[in-house]
Amino acid sequence: MANTVAPYLCCKDAPSALDFYKRAFEAIETLRWPDATGRISHAEFKIGEAGIMLADEHPEIGFLSPQTLGGTPVLLVLTVPDADAFFTRAVSAGAKAIKPVVDQPYGRRSGQLEDPFGHRWDVGSPIEPAHS
Repeated sequence: MANTVAPYLCCKDAPSALDFYKRAFEAIETLRWPDATGRISHAEFKIGEAGIMLADEHPEIGFLSPQTLGGTPVLLVLTVPDADAFFTRAVSAGAKAIKPVVDQPYGRRSGQLEDPFGHRWDVGSPIEPAHS
């Protein structure tokens, strides 16, 4: 088995976050585990082959969302077949465009957005790198 890493997102209103990721990112929900109060203790979804986990805030264990913390220092880098179409769909679904999709000199066409739950994403597709 290979080493892997997967982001674990903390969201205020995790059910709405899952719905957003399905609409905006064409995510497939693979697991949802609510607690007795209805909070999502753990959920999993995939964007293509990328596995991502999320849960509602659990302040009692210090698990806080970017909205509670006033932002995030983390940028999630997502590689997709068509960055332009993905970006447009995400913004139409409620994401905030931070940087438009443009060709990068290092061989990636990408842009940055912030989802409605405070998580920042760099969405890109590989292209031929610019030659100097």
